[in-house]
Amino acid sequence: MRAKLLGGLAVVVLIGCRTQSMPVRLQGDAVSIAWLAGSWTGEYWGGSSGRGGSLGFTLRSGTDSLFGDVTMMGSNNQPVRPADPMEVHRTHVQTMQQLRIDFVAAQGDSVRGTLEPYVSPDCECVVGTTFVGQVRGNAITGIFETRNGGRLAARGEWEMRRVGDAGR
Repeated sequence: MRAKLLGGLAVVVLIGCRTQSMPVRLQGDAVSIAWLAGSWTGEYWGGSSGRGGSLGFTLRSGTDSLFGDVTMMGSNNQPVRPADPMEVHRTHVQTMQQLRIDFVAAQGDSVRGTLEPYVSPDCECVVGTTFVGQVRGNAITGIFETRNGGRLAARGEWEMRRVGDAGR
């Protein structure tokens, strides 16, 4: 499964080189934000849901706005659909399969955030995803939870590595 995810990550990196997503203002203290400066790429996997995909963000040194997206595929390569109408969704992401990172906060060695709501192929219902992670050097590892109306729909893990300094 990881080989498929790494292949998907390569596609996302190539797409990311052509265009930019909408920036998200990173919340937190200046030191925690500065520690995240750089280009990060990674993957996530969803345990029992079989969902997986790639993720990435870039934070330029001296700024507090990051550019980041998550590319998601269902367990049978089923596409996810954003909860927003497609014409609205296309204004803030690069491809239809990407989801915007809506909120990110950094404090000490911890990060947390949310993704834009989307229609899960598992239940054909609108779900929301939150994530938390711990920064250790040039790596971030964490967990995510996807909820439908407050009920846990999926839980999984994610990891990222810093792959560039982005003006750091």
